[in-house]
Amino acid sequence: MKWLYRVFHDQEGYCVRVVLYEHDGTLIGYHQEPAVPSGRTAEELAQDIEWFRQAFELPILTIEEVEGELAQQPSRREPTQMRRKTLEELEARTNDSR
Repeated sequence: MKWLYRVFHDQEGYCVRVVLYEHDGTLIGYHQEPAVPSGRTAEELAQDIEWFRQAFELPILTIEEVEGELAQQPSRREPTQMRRKTLEELEARTNDSR
């Protein structure tokens, strides 16, 4: 998975949001709350602001477009739940294989 800042336009105006993609470019989600530039250092903040600037080089999105694209994708299977083994089960398995 990778993420990009993208510019969005909605009824309230323009903002930048985080959009999530598979490595093949398939859209997999987005953050509903607008992003805010931040960093632990001035250099990190400057880098974050640069990534915000780069978002303007891409087409502007709307929530409706993104939601529509997500709705057209086949539903994703939830990861299967695996039951955790107890210590006794692990020890028994180890003893059985000796």
